[in-house]
Amino acid sequence: MLPAKRYAEALIKLGQEEGKLEIFYEQLFKLFEIIKNNNEFNNIWFDLEMKRSEKKQKVKSFFSDDIDSYILNLLYLLIDKRREIVLPYIPLYYKQMYDRIAGNVDVEVIVAHEIGDDVLRKISQWLLKKYGVKNPRFIVKVDKSLIGGIKLLFNNIEVDASVKGALDSMRKELVKIAIL
Repeated sequence: MLPAKRYAEALIKLGQEEGKLEIFYEQLFKLFEIIKNNNEFNNIWFDLEMKRSEKKQKVKSFFSDDIDSYILNLLYLLIDKRREIVLPYIPLYYKQMYDRIAGNVDVEVIVAHEIGDDVLRKISQWLLKKYGVKNPRFIVKVDKSLIGGIKLLFNNIEVDASVKGALDSMRKELVKIAIL
């Protein structure tokens, strides 16, 4: 959704200028959780028949003083422009841009058996050395079909150092040889 991306870009730029990148990130995701889980807020926010001034007042009272003035002004702008529908997408675009700036990368770690923090530290060091990943956020999943080893998925990159991956590669090579 293009308007949401533009709003997120503007917030990133403003956050950099004001030194509030992290604050905006946290508040946008609180807002995202409210949109997902709070019917009271949604009834106010998505009521297109409510007068704009009334909606602004209700939104302000909903958050009291727990919201940065820039984020509150963004909400007011969305109300004024009747673009309430784009709000749920703004945090998602903001997160993508924020992660790029901060060097954050979600890394899916698929293993055959549970692993400890010491292994994750070694993976983190390897990712920094090999791919320049500064701040990996690990999502560890257990898949016993790997037999052993590890598989990493991040930034459209797949690193397969599993026994299953090696066996699959050998099988493909054998099929090629058999076809020739």
